[in-house]
Amino acid sequence: MSCSGLDLRGLRNKALLLLAYDSMRRRAELVSLRVEDIQMSYEGKSSILLRKSKTDQTSSGHWIHLSHETTSALNNWLRTANISSGFILRGLHTGDRTCPELGASQVSRIFKSLARSAEFNDEVVKGISGHSMRVGAAQDLLVNGASLPQIMVKGGWSKTDTVMRYIDKVQPNNSLI
Repeated sequence: MSCSGLDLRGLRNKALLLLAYDSMRRRAELVSLRVEDIQMSYEGKSSILLRKSKTDQTSSGHWIHLSHETTSALNNWLRTANISSGFILRGLHTGDRTCPELGASQVSRIFKSLARSAEFNDEVVKGISGHSMRVGAAQDLLVNGASLPQIMVKGGWSKTDTVMRYIDKVQPNNSLI
């Protein structure tokens, strides 16, 4: 399974990985994101509206701000796949035809397949889930000095104990600790 290649699958996978890490969204939230909800900024970055999440059951929505790298990967994927509306992330049929959507359960399978292609050992691949990018991003934020409330806001967590399970093995890079 390709990630860095110029083929359609590689472009989709790169967009998925960057979007998952940058947005820190749950897999069901990732696959629910829509092209119509992307707003481009003049700086080459973008924001995307998350219409509903696990912690926003009333569907009031939440804007997620994306990096230049993620925005570029999304634009490359959407342009090459000729997607102008509907779900951003799509499954692919043989012959690089897109499906109307990507199932949430496919996210972890894609992550595991990419890890096997990168020759990660079996134990590492076994530990990968649809939340792995979310966990890694939370840990990276902590290492880079973000506070627990900042991490919780970025990742959309409402309960401290949940995010603590993700970051408990990481030593923060903070001179106060």
